[in-house]
Amino acid sequence: MSWTHEAVLAEVRGVIEQHTDATAKLNESTELVADLGIDSLGVMEVVAEIEDKFNLTIADAELRDVTSLGDVVEAIEIRLRADGRLVEEPHPTVEGA
Repeated sequence: MSWTHEAVLAEVRGVIEQHTDATAKLNESTELVADLGIDSLGVMEVVAEIEDKFNLTIADAELRDVTSLGDVVEAIEIRLRADGRLVEEPHPTVEGA
């Protein structure tokens, strides 16, 4: 299966919503601990579920740098890109540039 950035973001958002009782709309800058109160065990549960969903592994050393929803998405996209499973979406061009 191929993934787009928006599809990865939506899936990660859905997993995180299952592990929190946050009612605010989650965006890429949402901090897992500071904004959502997910503890280290919760982060591990989220990561395990995400690894299963995307059929990949995120190294423990890399998890130290994962603090926001955007960080999680980026870690997933790096692996999907390496596996050829990420569809790169064209960036819109700005007229006159």
